[in-house]
Amino acid sequence: MFSEKELNLEEHELRDSIRALSATQRRRYDLLEARLLKRPSTYVRLNIAFPLGLHHFYLGRLLRGLMNLSLTLTALFLLLYTDFIAYGWMVMLATVLLDIPQLMNARLLVHSRNNQIMADCLKRASTSSATMQNANKSKELS
Repeated sequence: MFSEKELNLEEHELRDSIRALSATQRRRYDLLEARLLKRPSTYVRLNIAFPLGLHHFYLGRLLRGLMNLSLTLTALFLLLYTDFIAYGWMVMLATVLLDIPQLMNARLLVHSRNNQIMADCLKRASTSSATMQNANKSKELS
């Protein structure tokens, strides 16, 4: 797991790199970041229905979200349509127990994901601008 101190240090380093971008790169970065950054408040709201795994889908953790969703649907099927009610409760309990650490670390999970998004946006803004500059230079040469 990661600590808040590590995440803050990583974010600070990313922000320093972002400040070093050119104006064009910075505009591109800002557009990308505005679309992709995740809000902790939205993640917390989605945690209300945590057995469905919606909060995992929100952070782009599709496999984990599908796991939660399938376990919950399996539990509901066992509870409502079979005589295996005890198994249904066990599957639901397993789903809840698997997600408790996620719920306890919600703020850190969103912070970590946002740092990843910032790094991706920084990389995309830097490379797209360099690609555009190379294209402009080749046009000037021809």
